[in-house]
Amino acid sequence: MRFSIIMPSRLANYNGAARYRDQKIIRAIKSVLDQSFQDFELIVIADGCNETKTIVTNEFTGERLKLVEVKHRALFDNSPRNKGISEAQGEYIVYLDNDDYWGEDHLAIINHNLNGYNWIWYNDYIWDGQWIERACNVRQMGACGTSNICHNKELNLYWERPGYAHDYHFVQKLLRIPNHTKIETPEYFVMHIPGKYDL
Repeated sequence: MRFSIIMPSRLANYNGAARYRDQKIIRAIKSVLDQSFQDFELIVIADGCNETKTIVTNEFTGERLKLVEVKHRALFDNSPRNKGISEAQGEYIVYLDNDDYWGEDHLAIINHNLNGYNWIWYNDYIWDGQWIERACNVRQMGACGTSNICHNKELNLYWERPGYAHDYHFVQKLLRIPNHTKIETPEYFVMHIPGKYDL
């Protein structure tokens, strides 16, 4: 299997959470299942969230979609993503937030550009009245997130530092590993930035 997509999901409200996430997770899952490149599994991690379990069970079927439950610990805890990595069967790990979505060629673009790299990063798109390509900077905190990376599972890397900047610290670990590059921008659409807009 080429890719394992990891999607943590906790639909309970918290400060800065996107609205309508019960609808957005359906959109996110569909955007994965509709990919033009089909060699993948999608692992949805229900982070102590019965609502996630109910939605996934009632709305979707198929062998490529796997639901895993973990006990909720704290906001921005690393255990959901780490559980996804431990369950993953794919050669490469890709991430998707449950309130974002992919264009149909997202995985195809990533696959085309991997070329044996240990890990890659790429820009994404944000909505600000129109779609704008947002530059990813792997060396600046807040300028490269979970959505902007793909890494080989054989690196055996796990998320260690909890908190809001957990993605930055994970990327800094990746930067110590050779054989990586930035690729052309795939089709990752960021649909929510707290305090700015909500689609």
